[in-house]
Amino acid sequence: MSITKHHPLRAKATITCSRNDKVLLVRRKGSKWKFPSGLLAPGEAPIVAAAREIWEALALHCTGLSAVGTVEVGNVIHHIFTTNVPDGSSVALGRGIVACKWICWEDLSSTMLKPTAAVLLSRNLLDLVHRDSPAASELASKTN
Repeated sequence: MSITKHHPLRAKATITCSRNDKVLLVRRKGSKWKFPSGLLAPGEAPIVAAAREIWEALALHCTGLSAVGTVEVGNVIHHIFTTNVPDGSSVALGRGIVACKWICWEDLSSTMLKPTAAVLLSRNLLDLVHRDSPAASELASKTN
């Protein structure tokens, strides 16, 4: 008889920060690129976690966070948010982030991303984030 371990679902706020048709990616030491994200604290609302994560990880103040959906990957439920970052806004690395970069949506590929971020991308993340963007539709068709 085998024993199956059941891991409880965890909840994460994952944020796509956009500016001029580019998306912000972050990287921790020894890791691939990913979208800014963070676990929800007990009792914390997903949008509060998203705003907290953007502030703690990148020192960005977000007033225009929009919820776009949820995606389950493994034992994590990602509450996906999007925000537009105004031109001239500076990003300061914090809380374990060693690098960040802006990349054009159409240059984004699953091979450059951490596995979880690649799964989010493959599950039509861009359709959620930029429903009306031609580049998003094109990239979504490439990843399917």
